[in-house]
Amino acid sequence: MKDQRLPNCARIATALQACVTCLVLIAWGAWATWGVFPNSLIASSILFGPAFLLCVVATLGLWKGKMFGWVLSLLGSAVTSLVFCFAARPFCIVSAGFFVFLLSPKVQDFYVRNY
Repeated sequence: MKDQRLPNCARIATALQACVTCLVLIAWGAWATWGVFPNSLIASSILFGPAFLLCVVATLGLWKGKMFGWVLSLLGSAVTSLVFCFAARPFCIVSAGFFVFLLSPKVQDFYVRNY
């Protein structure tokens, strides 16, 4: 049987993607409770909902060591960087830094190894 453990670079990528997912969820909650209730919840869901779903699927893909997880993480970190630049500027640095980490040769080689 093959060893199914992820290398350290993939574990770090999965943990960082989970952190970005939590940041999106926290920002969604903050925006949902900021203004008048139904309107702020709708606006927050439109702004952060797609990014949150993308980040959740990307986290699961990275955790399984699949290439689609890496691709979705690249897309998700780019989307969350843009959303955070609009909504919560300090969090933008985290997702942009994660994007750069995903493009590092070690992480890229692990997820693109079969293609």
